[in-house]
Amino acid sequence: MRGSTNAALLVLSFAIGQGSIFLAQTWLIDRGALDLLAKFAMHFSFAILALMIVDAGSPVVVTRRIALAEGPDAVMVARRYYWQACAVRLAFAIVVGLIGLAYALVSGDAFSCAYVPAALPALAIWSFNATGLLDGLKLSGVSGLTGMVAYVASALALAITGVRSPGDAGLILGCALSVGYAVAVAAQLAVLYRLGCFPQVLAVSVRECRVFACEGGAVLLSTVPGQMSFRFQIVVCAVVLGEGSTALFLYGRQVAAAASQVLEFVRRAHFPAMVRDMSLSGASFDTAFRAQRLATSLAFVSAFSLILAGTLCFLFLSGPFARSGLVVSLFSIGVLTGALSQTLAQAAQGLGRYSVVAGAAGLSMLAGFVASAGLGSLMGLAGLAVAEVLTHAVGAATVYRAVFRESQARTVMRVGA
Repeated sequence: MRGSTNAALLVLSFAIGQGSIFLAQTWLIDRGALDLLAKFAMHFSFAILALMIVDAGSPVVVTRRIALAEGPDAVMVARRYYWQACAVRLAFAIVVGLIGLAYALVSGDAFSCAYVPAALPALAIWSFNATGLLDGLKLSGVSGLTGMVAYVASALALAITGVRSPGDAGLILGCALSVGYAVAVAAQLAVLYRLGCFPQVLAVSVRECRVFACEGGAVLLSTVPGQMSFRFQIVVCAVVLGEGSTALFLYGRQVAAAASQVLEFVRRAHFPAMVRDMSLSGASFDTAFRAQRLATSLAFVSAFSLILAGTLCFLFLSGPFARSGLVVSLFSIGVLTGALSQTLAQAAQGLGRYSVVAGAAGLSMLAGFVASAGLGSLMGLAGLAVAEVLTHAVGAATVYRAVFRESQARTVMRVGA
């Protein structure tokens, strides 16, 4: 598929998947069930983080390796890297699963004790996903369509929980997550089988898996810190503002997060082309943004649209929905700064500079923790929004300094000569 087609399918699948979650949460707010909304949103958010960790950066690593392969070797390369990824991801799933189970046992919360064990099978199932393989074969739109199933399943489960006890609600929602990811993985493998690219079982060595884990771990370290910063903001919000306000924060915040995710899909669809362009031009700042010009343009449009929409909701609506509109307006600037920062990070990953991006993400996370704790306590939601922008600025400045500044200087010198 062409990059624009993949991007459109990714956006469509996200709109359906995340949109279903949003509608179910809107229904809960209308009914005043803020306690259930807060519990589900927090657990679902951390479950997605756990699944991201289990993925071990494999979509980026596998996609990059396949994009650099040539001719008929691409399919064999894809199969070998798929099984390397499965071995590494399964090891990650065991570790993360044990941590999650330990939390469920000691939490004492009825919802957590039911949700976490029911959702744990999703970690093992997701270890065999073929997202990176599909992306590398220019079928990222297909992986997006399959990935939305878990979101739709969770949204339907959220709608039918009603006034059930916390334990029953947690069990239903956790099972929905596991079933959704099982259907997603089965659909991905079915598509590959239909196309004649099914990943037949291949033996992989421990050394190959170790190399893959090192690359994937570096990618993971560049992604997880940003996600950890967001979860830390949830904790700060819960401590400072309470459970009801946290529910509204998560509800409004996901609108801005949805815009950022759409931009990520656009960048993801054009990532293989960026890898090829960067391999020819080297660490070129201009090449990076030229390859992602669509995502950059959409970032400006999205930020302005969210400011306008959130402000109108705050002015003309009342109650929880007005407060959620304020959250959207506050975090809209972060959509733009995050998009610019992530374009630089993705370009560095396309050059194989995983450790640089991981280091930048680590510094950003530390800056985000300090800023969120300090500014969130002093300024509330506005402080958390400012902290997010500062986090993006630290990450972008670090990547630019380490990867692109010297290249830009050399380009200026050549032009001057």
